[in-house]
Amino acid sequence: MKIEFDLLSNAEDSIQQAIELVAWGGNQSEPRRLKQAVQSIAHGVELLLKERLKRVHPCLIWENVDKYPSLNARTVTAEAAMSRLASIGGLRFETADVELIRSLRATRNAIEHYAWSTTKQEAEAIVGRALEFTIHFAKTELNYDFFGYHMRKDDTLQALLRSNQALSSAMAKRAFPPKGSNEAEPEVCSFCRARSVDPITHACRLCGHWSTSGEDEVPF
Repeated sequence: MKIEFDLLSNAEDSIQQAIELVAWGGNQSEPRRLKQAVQSIAHGVELLLKERLKRVHPCLIWENVDKYPSLNARTVTAEAAMSRLASIGGLRFETADVELIRSLRATRNAIEHYAWSTTKQEAEAIVGRALEFTIHFAKTELNYDFFGYHMRKDDTLQALLRSNQALSSAMAKRAFPPKGSNEAEPEVCSFCRARSVDPITHACRLCGHWSTSGEDEVPF
């Protein structure tokens, strides 16, 4: 038996795991479910960005393009992938999406390499916003729909929207963006006390802590 995952199928596997944890993971403990969902969606987003970058040119996935295709050399981070997609691939990313991916990476690093302290509301906001970006990016840039006929038929989409308000709010904001909004100054992080909280995503650029205070909830 041969086991093989290309970039897209590898990303799909992690994202589907996050979807299952959000929609159908009610039997697990909340801290474990949300921690695993953050890790899965962060991994999936990074691979989706690399897949899109690979379609520009495979060597761009490597941090040092001269080392392509050595698996012993480092590949780009999600942030670097977005930067190359913008500068070389001609893609345009919303400021909120760039900040989201930066904050998501910081949060995953905290989980995987140190310690993570948060609230249930904050963790659900992280997962919901990241999942919305994933769905949007996969559909618009990779022609891949995570919510095809089978998922609509088995009520997965409805279960997701019921389970995560941040996801439904983010989907609504994407479909109906606010008009005439001006860029605000960074806010003070309630966790590390630095004035580094992005006013759009409410995520701290320094420590990765997510704040849901002041968020304008939009029903879906």
